[in-house]
Amino acid sequence: MSSVDASLWKDVEALFYFHPRQPSLIDSIKACVEEFGAPEILRDGNRIHIGIPKNGAQCLFACHRERRPGFPIGVVLYLRTSAEVLHILHLAVHPMYEQGGQHAKTDLALQLVNQVRHLARRISGVRRVQLPYRRGGFLSVPRLGAAH
Repeated sequence: MSSVDASLWKDVEALFYFHPRQPSLIDSIKACVEEFGAPEILRDGNRIHIGIPKNGAQCLFACHRERRPGFPIGVVLYLRTSAEVLHILHLAVHPMYEQGGQHAKTDLALQLVNQVRHLARRISGVRRVQLPYRRGGFLSVPRLGAAH
């Protein structure tokens, strides 16, 4: 989903801005912010999302389905940076869903990347998805078949 309930503001902040692994990626994160702008939590009525107002970056949330329905457990921020590229700017996954976490087997980060890749397939001209914090890290975007 592209937004969550505004009552989850602090949870979104914790997931996106205060992630425990952030220090290990700080130089790459700073470079991304310098190039594309600082992400902000934006409110629209009773919903919030993460965006970069100056460039129209979009986000997708992964939310818990059982224990706390609607609770954000992952988020990906992406932007079309050229006719052929959808760039994943930032990706954050709750520590319980990361490698070594209690729910690591869900491969949540991979699921979020694949969701962006799926979206890219539906955008005319997009051929690659650039992975976050990697200059040369691209995934190809196979075109949808005529049957889809």
